[in-house]
Amino acid sequence: MMARVNKMLDLLKQPNKINNMKEALRGILIIILITANVIINGCTKKGTDGEPGKDGSANVTAHTFSVPTWTNNGSRWYNEFPISELTTDNINSAAVQVYWGTTANNWVAVPYTYVGTVDYFMGYLAQVGNVEVRWTYNGAGVGSDPNSVLGGTVQIKVVIIPPAMIKPNVNLNNYNEVKDVYNIQ
Repeated sequence: MMARVNKMLDLLKQPNKINNMKEALRGILIIILITANVIINGCTKKGTDGEPGKDGSANVTAHTFSVPTWTNNGSRWYNEFPISELTTDNINSAAVQVYWGTTANNWVAVPYTYVGTVDYFMGYLAQVGNVEVRWTYNGAGVGSDPNSVLGGTVQIKVVIIPPAMIKPNVNLNNYNEVKDVYNIQ
């Protein structure tokens, strides 16, 4: 191939020979076409497709917080958790689910009612940028904080499902089902 290129270059050096020029240009065009063909078709690798993957859950997020202390505002205990995925664009359309637990991988959906000699109610308020979890005593005063009543440091898990990812017939009160459906790690 180099010999042909050199021959074409020699032909171009002879300015009075139009036929030689045509032959040289034709040769250059052939080289360009061959090169383009190799680039386009020569680099494809044929193989078998891989195993189908599990349906994705793009942008579904889960945050876990350990809550060693709670704030008392005189009417209830509470804690705020930063959730950057809650924005003005999705605050009214994203699914926000909160769970609590005191042992690993044992999550209970909020709202939750603790029934004992006195009752407590756990709820939450989703706002732009954060989720506030509230612990309210059903009696006089504010009662005891959740860690004291529930017997250990409370863990809070907040799951945010963007509007486009919400799937029908998922029991959001069952964390294990939510975890499996949305592939939460």
